[in-house]
Amino acid sequence: MAHLEKAQTLKIQEEEKNEQCFLKGEKDQDLGVYCDILSAKSKIEGQDGGVVTSLLLKGFNERLFDAAVVVRQMEGYSAKAVIARNKEDILAARGTIYLKVNVTQKLKELINQGKKRIAIVCTPCEASAVRKIQHTIGNDYEITVIGLFCFRAFNPKRLKEKVKQHLNIDLDKTTKTQVYKGKFTAIFNCREFSCKVKDLDSASEVFCAFCDDFVSRLADVSVGSVGSRENYSTVIVRSPIGGRLLKNHEFTVGRIDTKEIIRLAQFKREHSKKNVSELKKR
Repeated sequence: MAHLEKAQTLKIQEEEKNEQCFLKGEKDQDLGVYCDILSAKSKIEGQDGGVVTSLLLKGFNERLFDAAVVVRQMEGYSAKAVIARNKEDILAARGTIYLKVNVTQKLKELINQGKKRIAIVCTPCEASAVRKIQHTIGNDYEITVIGLFCFRAFNPKRLKEKVKQHLNIDLDKTTKTQVYKGKFTAIFNCREFSCKVKDLDSASEVFCAFCDDFVSRLADVSVGSVGSRENYSTVIVRSPIGGRLLKNHEFTVGRIDTKEIIRLAQFKREHSKKNVSELKKR
C-alpha cells in the first residue's frame, strides 16, 4: 500500500512538473491547463471532422515538423504505430481505432535518426511517456503532442468477442467504428450496428481502470468528439506550440458544451480513484 501511495504522489508531482515545462494557460481542475477551447470541423473528410488530419497536414505544409508518429489501421481490426513523412502517409492514417498502441518506440526511432521536430498523435497514457522522453533528450528537440480524448482502450481479442456477442458482426470486416455519446457504432456491409459502450466494458485493457486522464492533459493540443456535435471535434489548446499549430487555421467553428467534457473527465477520475482504493484494500 505504501508503494502505491508513493507512486500516486510521484505521478501528481510529475504531472505538475510537465505542466510547468511544456504548457501555458489557466489550469482547470477537470480540463487541465489550457489557453483556448473550441469546437471545429475541417474541410478534410475524416473521423469527427478530420481535425487531427488537418492539423498534421498544416504542420507539414508550414514545416513545423519533419515527421509524425501516427496510428494506422492494419488488416482486420488491428493497428500499429507508423512514421508519416508526407501528405500521403497522413491521409492513409485517417480514422480512429480504439486499441492501445505503443507510439513511443517510433518516437525514439525518429530521435535516433536525428529528427529534431516531430509530431506525435497519442492517448493520455502515451502523452505522459512522451513528456518523460522530452525531459531526457533536452531542448534541442521540439515535440508536438496531439493528444486524444480517451476513456478506455480495448483489448482486440476481447473486443471482437463482445462485438460478436452484442452485434453479431465480425469486427475484422467492419469499415469504420466510432464511439460517440455513450454508443459504440460499427459499419458492416454498408449497414450501421451499435450498442452501448458500457456493454463492452469487460473488453477494456486492465490498466485503463486506473487512468484518471480523459482529456490528454499533457498534450500541446487535445482533440476529441465529446463536447461537440456530430462530425465536429473539441480542440483544447494547451501550449504555445499548440497555439502555433492552430494559428490561422480555416476551421468551421461550432458550438461547444464544456459541461459534457467536464462530466466525463470527473467520472473517469472518480472511477480511477475507486479502483485504486479497491486495489489498496486488496
